[in-house]
Amino acid sequence: LLGSARLNLALVGFVGFFVVFMSRTDVSFAIVCMVNSTAVEMITGTNDANVTKKSATCAPRDDSELSEREALLHWWFSTLISMTAEVQATALLGSARLNLALVGFLGCVVIYALRTDVSVAIVCMVNSTAVDMITGAGDINVTKKATATCSVQSETKSTEKDTVMGELVWKKDEQGYVLSAFFWGYICSQIIGGYLAGRYGGRLVIGITVLGSAILTLISPLAATTSVFAFIVARALMGFMQGAIFPAFHTMWSVWAPPLERSLLTGLTYAGAQIGNTAVMPLSGLLCKYGFAGGWPSIFYVIGTVAVLWCLLWFFFVSDRPSQSKRISKKELNYIENSLADILASDSKKKRAVPWLAIFKSVPVWALFCGHFAGDWGAYIMATSLPLFMNDVLGLDFASLGFLTAIPYIAYFVFINLGGFIADKLQNANILSTISTRRLAMIVALGSQAIFLIASGHCGCGQETLVIIFLTLGIGLSGVQYAGFVVNYLDIAPTFAGPLLGIGNTITCIAGIIGPLMVGKLTPTGSQQEWQLVFWITGGVLLAGTTIFCLFAKGEVQPWALSDIDKEENCELEKKTLNSSESSP
Repeated sequence: LLGSARLNLALVGFVGFFVVFMSRTDVSFAIVCMVNSTAVEMITGTNDANVTKKSATCAPRDDSELSEREALLHWWFSTLISMTAEVQATALLGSARLNLALVGFLGCVVIYALRTDVSVAIVCMVNSTAVDMITGAGDINVTKKATATCSVQSETKSTEKDTVMGELVWKKDEQGYVLSAFFWGYICSQIIGGYLAGRYGGRLVIGITVLGSAILTLISPLAATTSVFAFIVARALMGFMQGAIFPAFHTMWSVWAPPLERSLLTGLTYAGAQIGNTAVMPLSGLLCKYGFAGGWPSIFYVIGTVAVLWCLLWFFFVSDRPSQSKRISKKELNYIENSLADILASDSKKKRAVPWLAIFKSVPVWALFCGHFAGDWGAYIMATSLPLFMNDVLGLDFASLGFLTAIPYIAYFVFINLGGFIADKLQNANILSTISTRRLAMIVALGSQAIFLIASGHCGCGQETLVIIFLTLGIGLSGVQYAGFVVNYLDIAPTFAGPLLGIGNTITCIAGIIGPLMVGKLTPTGSQQEWQLVFWITGGVLLAGTTIFCLFAKGEVQPWALSDIDKEENCELEKKTLNSSESSP
């Protein structure tokens, strides 16, 4: 794998996902400093309520706790380094397919930065005080905060120093629409993305969509200051662009990744998504407070520019197929083609029609969709709402907010790669079958996330460190799902992995649309009790999806995904087996 073209594809894709997801989620953080919350409260009449609510929040953390954060970060990075050393001992090092995975990794960093920058930016885009006054929630919030269990702590000085109030007066429900707008467009382009990748190649589809997302990110500040509707439209268009990316990556990996390296290569590529989340949060926090162009607009300018630069890297290094790569060795090319002989042979003879009816009638496919939906529900809730939770319940100062919300995604990155590495080892050693490996990954990932999210919701003031630990474990361990449902698309239908993932992403986009809206409706005052309900609902979805996946998912190629040649070979094998059994005494 080392030095291979398919590794190069994964590496470029990693960077792409970094850019895309930064652009997708930047507004979740930026909106906090975009909106003038004070003005909104004054307009809506909710200012008095907010006064009481604010008094109940936990005081900002002081610098004395910095050593704890550094120790936690040191532990995660040590784990990552030790894991990397283990990977370097394999044949992947120096391969074209590993290089592809690394470029894909950087791509995912960029892609997720584009996607999630708004999750953090919204905190400093919006003037929350003004919003409360406009909406009339002030009196309600006063009562809420007054009856909270947290003691009133002196935070006026810290608030004046660390709080960043934006000029945008967007109501709570409007902020929910902003955070979910990406998925309105995202849901519309999943299936067509898989089709376009199969027809024109994943290289072109991914490159163009990331470039389009970068341009939309660069014009986002103008859209936001024009109107909330214009900003929502820009986010929806970005979602439409990025909807094609994951199916396109799966289409590429279906012809690049040998079966026994799928978990590792795809896990490495998609791990960039969480690095994008990790990087965009502290970066957005710093740019909100110290950035150029008024603070929060610089978030979109910086991330958009990085995305454009990655597109140049992508087009220079990546090829759609191993046979088209100029950087792959003959030995590696033979290895990939031999391991994927059936898929490449059937694809080279003719483009097979997607068996849509058989797909929608397949029980393992729907079990896979359920597991996918559950995983994305938890991911979208956390990606869009984690900064708001830490701001509402923990009362963190803005400088701490960006860095602390990044810690769980460092763990997520570690467990994506660690989970993929262990999953491949379990299969190669014949310790577990393919489906058993996928089931174990889902139980560890989503089961752990459900438990730790619910536990974090019941932590009170003075337990901020415990909340960070629970969130880090919950979100971090959920990264193991990449060795579960994500790779299962390639297990059951390698030839149709792109279109199939497009369908799955279309369905699971509902989670991205409903999740932020649900959070906005269930947390009007941002109290701890309201967030507990959010986490209980999330835990229920995670456990339900995991149960269905474990009961009905499969680990082998489904009959409708086999080529005619494969079916004939299977028939011949069955006949020989039957004849041998009949001739035996």
